[in-house]
Amino acid sequence: MIQGERLADEADVGAKNTEEHLMEALARQREALVPHEEPDEDAQGNRYCLDCADIIPPERIQAVQAVRCVRCAAKRERFNKLTQGRGGAGRVMNDEGDYGGK
Repeated sequence: MIQGERLADEADVGAKNTEEHLMEALARQREALVPHEEPDEDAQGNRYCLDCADIIPPERIQAVQAVRCVRCAAKRERFNKLTQGRGGAGRVMNDEGDYGGK
């Protein structure tokens, strides 16, 4: 039953490849959660938003290792989405945190 063994081996190879792919994807997801910027913390352990200097709630820090408050993180994500892809290059954030352009 050599053909049956070959099919089992091919299935094992496929399963191993799938597992390796999933492990790599999980590693990329974990890396995305690690802040690439140093947090601004005081001696009491309070962490401050890098954009607006508001205190970041401990629950947010624990959940996503945040270096920005929810409001500033959302603004940054919207800005990044607008500047990537079609037509985004003409949009610029002004001093009030609003987006220019049309």
